Amino acid sequence: MASKWKQSCKAFLNDKMATIGAVIILFSLILAVIAPWVSPYDPNVVAEGSARLMPPGSEGHLFGTDHQGRDILSRIIFGTQTSLISAVVPVIIAAIISICLGVIAGYYQGIVGNVIMRIMDIFFAFPAVLLAIAIAAILGPGLLNVIIAMIIVRIPYMTRVVYTDTLQESQKEYVEAAKAFGLGKVEIMFKQILPNVLPSLIAYSTTLAGVTIVTVAGLSFIGLGVQPPTADWGRMASDGSEVLMQGHAYVTFIPGIAILILSFAFSMIGDGLRNALDPYEHSKLKENKKMSTKAIRNIA
Repeated sequence: MASKWKQSCKAFLNDKMATIGAVIILFSLILAVIAPWVSPYDPNVVAEGSARLMPPGSEGHLFGTDHQGRDILSRIIFGTQTSLISAVVPVIIAAIISICLGVIAGYYQGIVGNVIMRIMDIFFAFPAVLLAIAIAAILGPGLLNVIIAMIIVRIPYMTRVVYTDTLQESQKEYVEAAKAFGLGKVEIMFKQILPNVLPSLIAYSTTLAGVTIVTVAGLSFIGLGVQPPTADWGRMASDGSEVLMQGHAYVTFIPGIAILILSFAFSMIGDGLRNALDPYEHSKLKENKKMSTKAIRNIA
């Protein structure tokens, strides 16, 4: 097992895009932790007169100021905290719940499995974004309610991944051997099957974290997410839309770029983890790369 994880780590580090994504996430995490010490200004301080809508590169304001005179760089830095919390926390909680539901449904199958998966199918009947909007509208705006909404939205998708993998693993010989040795059902599910299901879930969850950042930003944009004066990238983009047609596109553009970069970083890590944790996918990728290189040499 240690050798397998060592090979996976090596494969992940050899993936340049995944490594770049990991560096971006690590930098964002450090920035979120030290935000109070590195932020040049209080992100919520409102200025008057000429301090408002200062363009990027202005003296003392690298990214400029918004329509209320607040320093955009400071709000971007503090907004990193909100974005990471709203992306990582819902995915982790949803993953824990999905592991329990998916493993139980996949192992027991029958009535238990059908009931669990039919409940999940009900959620699949609604587009994820519309479901998130509906739940957030019912619960009301705020970071906590957004997190709850994203947990509910993500559970069906993760449960389906765990259920499918558990269904496949439960048919393998090592499970039959575990039964023959007298291991209990709980021990078989969570000590034998779960370790073989986790790699797929980890890779998928990381990709979902990137999607969640965009969804949460969208909720904030329409007023259902994090509320002022808390710095939030989606809310910043929404505020910037008020002065967009006045030639101050940077107020919306800068937080939009931040959302894109962080979301893309999680997606790159997810792709890297999928290739690194799936030996078959990784070997197939290497084989395709060798064939492509060979074809280029032949052409040359």
